[in-house]
Parts: sequence; C-alpha cells; structure tokens
Amino acid sequence: MVRTLWLGALLATAASAQAPEAVSRTGTAEMMRMLERIEPKDGWLATPPGLSGELWDYYRTAFGVTPKGNEPNDLRVGLGKLLFFDKRLSRDRTLSCASCHDPKHGFAEPRAKSIGIGGQVVARNAPTIMNAGLQRSLFWDGRAKTLEEQAAGPILNPSEMGMPNRDAVEARVRELPEYEALFELAYDRAPEFDDIARALASFQRTLVFVDAPFDAFRAGNKDAISADAKKGFDLFVTHCRSCHPVTLRAPLLSDGNFHNVGIGFESNDHQALGRAAFPKVRAADRDASVDVGDIVGQYGELGRALVTKLEYQVGAFRTAPLRNVALTAPYMHDGSLATLWDVVDHYNRGGTPNTWQDPQITELKLSDTEVDQMVAFLFSLTDRRFEVENKREHEAQRRRARRAKSAGVVK
Repeated sequence: MVRTLWLGALLATAASAQAPEAVSRTGTAEMMRMLERIEPKDGWLATPPGLSGELWDYYRTAFGVTPKGNEPNDLRVGLGKLLFFDKRLSRDRTLSCASCHDPKHGFAEPRAKSIGIGGQVVARNAPTIMNAGLQRSLFWDGRAKTLEEQAAGPILNPSEMGMPNRDAVEARVRELPEYEALFELAYDRAPEFDDIARALASFQRTLVFVDAPFDAFRAGNKDAISADAKKGFDLFVTHCRSCHPVTLRAPLLSDGNFHNVGIGFESNDHQALGRAAFPKVRAADRDASVDVGDIVGQYGELGRALVTKLEYQVGAFRTAPLRNVALTAPYMHDGSLATLWDVVDHYNRGGTPNTWQDPQITELKLSDTEVDQMVAFLFSLTDRRFEVENKREHEAQRRRARRAKSAGVVK
C-alpha cells in the first residue's frame, strides 16, 4: 500500500520549501509529532476509540462520514494530511490549515482571533476541527454544510490564506510532482481544486475524539470522574442541556443550532453593522463574484443573520461542541473569554442583554463553588489521548481565573 515513507518524504519536502512564518506558531514537525502520538493504535480509519462498531456505523450514516464520491481511504486521508500541513496553500507561503488548527491546542489555537497572511486579524476565533465530521454545519455562522465546502473557504479568503482563485491553488499543488502522482492515485486525475478540498475533508473526518472520562462515567464507572465533576454534571443538566443535549444522538453536546448568548454587544454596534452589511449581502445574492468571505471579515459580529438575512438571528452563532472544550481556549466566536471559568461566569450573569438575545439565556445564580463544579465537569469531557494537556490546561486556567478574581476582573 502506498503510504508512510513516500508520504513522510513528501511532507518533509513541503515543509522545508516554505518561507518563515509571519507569526509565532508551533512548528510543522512538532505538530506532526503530536499527531502521531494521538493516532489511534488501529489507524485513523478504524472505529474511533471509545465507540462501539455499531454506534460508529450509526454516526457514519447519520453525519455523512462516508460521502458519495469522497469515500475515505488511506490515500485520500494521507493526501489530506499532507495538504493540511502544507504552507503552499497560502498566498505568501507562510500559513497552512494547521497554523490555525494546531493539534497541540485541540486543533484550534490559543489566540482570541486568528491571524491570516500579512498579519491580518480575522473576524472570529478559530473553532476546533476535532469531531468536525460529526457536525451538520461548519463555521461559527453555519454557512458551510459540508467539510468539503468548509475546507475550501479559508484557502480563498483574502484575510486568511489569501489565494486569489482556484487556478492559483491548483498551480501551487502541481509544483510538486509527487502531488500529481498522489492525486492520480486518490482521485484518478491531476490535482483539481475540488479534489484538494475533498482530500482535506477526508483527513478532517478522521479526527474523532469522543473517548473521555465522562463517557466511562456514563457507562457505569462511578469513579471515572471527580465528585465535583459529578455535581457539575447535575448542574449542567439543570441549566444547559436545552442547547447542549447529553444524548448519543448529539455526541458533541451541541444542538447544532444558532443562539445569541450575549457576546460581543459591549464592544459593537450591531444595528450600525446591519445597516452597512445587508446591502452587500443582497448584492452577493445577485452576483456570485461578490466575496462573501470579505463580508464576513467586515461584519462577522452579525453572525447567523449574514447567512439567513433574518434580523432575529443578529449576533447568533452555532452552539459550540463541548467535547474537548478544555483544550481550545480562548472561548466564544470572538475569543473574548479566556477560561472556562469566564464562560460559566458569563452565563451565570445572564450574558450581555441585547435586543436579539435568546430568551433561554437568563441568570443561573450559581455560587462560586457551583461554578467550580461546572468547570470540573467540562474538563471531564476531554478525550483520554489528551490527558496530559487537559491537566496542564486545567492548572493554567485555574491560575488565570484566580488572578482575575483577586484583581476584581469580571468578563
């Protein structure tokens, strides 16, 4: 089978050919070592750890994990892995997909908002791509319905990877003869833009991480999580499960819907943003050449309303999956909340009231002890393969939360 040595050599060639990074990020070699460490013992295409074969078969069907025309195999996944770490896909050769979706940081990054080519600050925080294959819509505003569509977006976004068009992306990939050969093997043709997106999607669909201590607890091991986490789970069920259901049908603890939870309203005039944005949104509907990514870059705080053109969805964003959430600080669509303590405090206060806030967002009136317990539960949702990182992040966030509390800082 065509795999390890050839793919590894190609990755080394791709990584070494790039210009220096514009901003400080984890190096490609270090990210690759992390990826190798967390690879399931039976490989990325096997049933993910923590799932039975029957349940994985259900998820594969329910979430379209094996889409027609892009059924996963070793070649497609391996090719997508190479592309994911290759900086050739950005205009100035400084960024790869992994630059903002770093395996060391839960396939997200520890910045409030991502930095694109030329040091541009983008509109939103980079969401994790862990378990992206188990989501029904992608991006914070849900504008992409498939991973193939999502994978294509950042490459062409002028504020992110900045490639000018599809032809330019294909030309970059064809710079390496090895890519030509791999695309022939994987997709029976020379590199095409749509196949580049398909390969990236194939790789992302293998990143399934649903084997957490909480799952062992739910399966009957009462000692799998701490007493505080158990109490936190009870509080979570009482206050949070309308948007974060805890069922096998919603394996990521997210309803997949869009809610205005009162984030971003202290620093943005959403009415003014709407008056400026919606004429451009309507123009984009009439003219396919209008760059929707650029509209999101300018008016991203309007959230789901940019997609649906419905005013009641101003400031509404997709409910964040809570699996592995401890690894992906900072939080919310704008990265404005540094720790999970800040997140729980935000909901405890009832958000930042605004015209469009979801009526379900009300004061929780939790005590400080109950806030700690809720956070303990959230840390129990991290996949076992990230146990070391989870403990490290818990300590770091706890220290930061204590310092903020001592200084009287309230997010």
